[in-house]
Amino acid sequence: MEEFEKKLGYTFKDKSLLELAFTHTTYVFEHGMGHHMSNQRLEYIGDAVLDLVVGRKLYDMVPEASEGYLSKTRSIIVCERSFAAVSRTLGVGNLLKLGKGEAATGGSDKDSTLADAFESVIAAVYFDGGFEEAERVILENLDQTIKDAVDGKLFLDYKSRLLEIAQKKNNQHKIRFEIVSETGPAHMREFEAEVRADDVFLASATGHSKKDAEQNCAKLAIEKYNEIFGA
Repeated sequence: MEEFEKKLGYTFKDKSLLELAFTHTTYVFEHGMGHHMSNQRLEYIGDAVLDLVVGRKLYDMVPEASEGYLSKTRSIIVCERSFAAVSRTLGVGNLLKLGKGEAATGGSDKDSTLADAFESVIAAVYFDGGFEEAERVILENLDQTIKDAVDGKLFLDYKSRLLEIAQKKNNQHKIRFEIVSETGPAHMREFEAEVRADDVFLASATGHSKKDAEQNCAKLAIEKYNEIFGA
């Protein structure tokens, strides 16, 4: 927990709040505990705090932006993929309290579970230290994500973005994804995807589902495609 607090940038006065943030519903049900003893209620508050903090940050960063731009950009930042990435950096998966079935099926590395836990941690900071501390922690941990979103480097769907870019070129390259390998046990399967523009190799990447592997691959391929064929 101390190592996690260092990475997060906040030390809890009430450690039970942090423990609650890491308690998954499957653990609660398995141990016959009350539903309120899982992190779902914290998740609800964390989601609201994150929306406000990120929304305000974008409002200040891009003063001439329309409401539509602000909403779209916030949705790219305040999403499962972004929060799961931060949770992995913080090592949240190793601290989660999961039911045996959930743990056995790789629950500690599921995007949805990690994202929910991050929202819960933010709520725990909010209750423990107040709004200003929660705001500071959010902006410190999402700083690069926010910058990338404003700079147009982040997308909700990288695969669609790559296809869109390829269709804008005069020769309209055919983008082809292929799953080239599957490794690991059934509950922690890892897929490797490759993508080509016609016969030109662009990138490869892995993920815990075919969809994630292709999305991760497409994210890398966008930059490579622009290098080869021109932005």
